[in-house]
Amino acid sequence: MAGRLDGKVAVVTGAASGIGLGTVELMVAEGAQVLAADLNADAGPQLEARFGGAVRFVPCDVTQPTQIKTAIDTAAAHFGGLDILFSNAGSGGTAGGPTDIDLDGWDQTHALLLRSVVAGTRYAVPHFKARGGGAIVATSSLSALGAGWAPLAFSVAKAGVLHYCRVAAAELAPLNIRIN
Repeated sequence: MAGRLDGKVAVVTGAASGIGLGTVELMVAEGAQVLAADLNADAGPQLEARFGGAVRFVPCDVTQPTQIKTAIDTAAAHFGGLDILFSNAGSGGTAGGPTDIDLDGWDQTHALLLRSVVAGTRYAVPHFKARGGGAIVATSSLSALGAGWAPLAFSVAKAGVLHYCRVAAAELAPLNIRIN
């Protein structure tokens, strides 16, 4: 059923591999134009060559909010607007439990997994408003629902993503913006 995203513009973070790359592939197959954002700048030329004009790559460290803003603004300028944001970039985060967690690692994990979702939403919403709505998807995890699935910092950050999406969805609904 190709064409479900015809005319749509998306930003995907963590787009060079895994879930992000699979999402880029599916979105392009469904007709979207995609700004692929990833820390792996070496992947950029290959992604652009593989997908032609349907994909533009921007190097992006999502722990740096200004780089997220640049990626989102570049998508809107290059493709003429923004309809979808997939906040997907991530890693396993820092190890350690309640008694030995590295606090700098905790902060870095939360910047990568949670603050990046908040920043992406903040910078995408003005573009969505200009289009009359939009959709945000943020990668959470089974570890957001219970203990024992992943390290502490990762689990707490993903629980934060889950709750952030619930609260933000209620606040953004009047603007015709969905967040899942």
